[in-house]
Amino acid sequence: MNRIPLWGRVSSCLAEFKQSWIISRLLAAFSVVVFCCAVSAQETTGRVHAVIINGGMNKLMNHERYWNDCTFLYRTLREDLHFSKQDITLLISDGGEPGRDMLLADGSGFATSPADLDGDGERDVWLPATLAQVAASLTELAARLTSNDRLFLFMIDHGDFDSSIQQSYAWMWGGERLYATHLAQLLNAFHVESISLCLGLCHSGGFIDELRRENRVIATSCAENEESWACTDKPYDEFVFHWTCAVAGHDPEGNAVCADMDGDGYVSMAEAFDHASQHDRREETPQYCSTPTELGEHWFLLQGPKCGICERKNESGMSPIRKCYDLQGREIPVPPVMEGKHIKKLDAKQSFGLSPIIIIKP
Repeated sequence: MNRIPLWGRVSSCLAEFKQSWIISRLLAAFSVVVFCCAVSAQETTGRVHAVIINGGMNKLMNHERYWNDCTFLYRTLREDLHFSKQDITLLISDGGEPGRDMLLADGSGFATSPADLDGDGERDVWLPATLAQVAASLTELAARLTSNDRLFLFMIDHGDFDSSIQQSYAWMWGGERLYATHLAQLLNAFHVESISLCLGLCHSGGFIDELRRENRVIATSCAENEESWACTDKPYDEFVFHWTCAVAGHDPEGNAVCADMDGDGYVSMAEAFDHASQHDRREETPQYCSTPTELGEHWFLLQGPKCGICERKNESGMSPIRKCYDLQGREIPVPPVMEGKHIKKLDAKQSFGLSPIIIIKP
């Protein structure tokens, strides 16, 4: 029987050990790569992406309150609702260029609208709200977002109604028009789980018939034949000011606002609309459309493990006791549930088998 020398056997064992060690290290490294890819995939899907648009039209018409509306919402998304900057697309007037593009609220002249919206010293606004850039940004987003993601679009702007084609439109920077049909085409390219829109411009209710589709929630500041108004006591727009207060849980000064009417800890798109329409003090009729009807009750803005849609029941299937707190954690009186609202169903287009539009007027 042939015997392998001791040193040969030791060398053979060392070689086998080295080979096994290398293979195990390679497998471990491969596992890490797979895990990181899986985490990365989880982090880039199933999120809410927000788009904030202020067309402004031109510096004569681009009121300071529009910038205030966008800034209040942006800070709400970042500071209260945990959105990263990558989760928000900003299209603001001239795109943050140094020229004077904004009419001051006191009417004293023009100013450069700040490109830093949250006061952290970094420029946030890079993209202008021109018709071409709005279309390009939405097209790029439609290609990037997945069926697990959700889209939220907020637009504050001047709006008008084209009687020649019976259609509402928004004024973009440079005086171009974004018609309801054009916005509908851009949104129809999205293959996401659901879309929520808040439109604060004159004649904004005229966008609803073109934009309504399955898995969409739409809130507008006024009806198709109405103008939308500014607040009389602060440099904001009336409807969107109260709407943002609702989702933020406070006003810009930090005073607590409680719009969580069912006490589940979240402010849904339906609750935000109810709060804004109830507190709207101007001559405008806020409009609301949810398809299906219950979608707006489950759609809320919050970035994190439970982003977007919330099942609004506790273990017993009943709504929990409602409590509201201010920013210091002190309990504040719960606002009464709205009663006696005028709810009217419009004779709207019934294409795609959708439910009628519902108007809620305080």
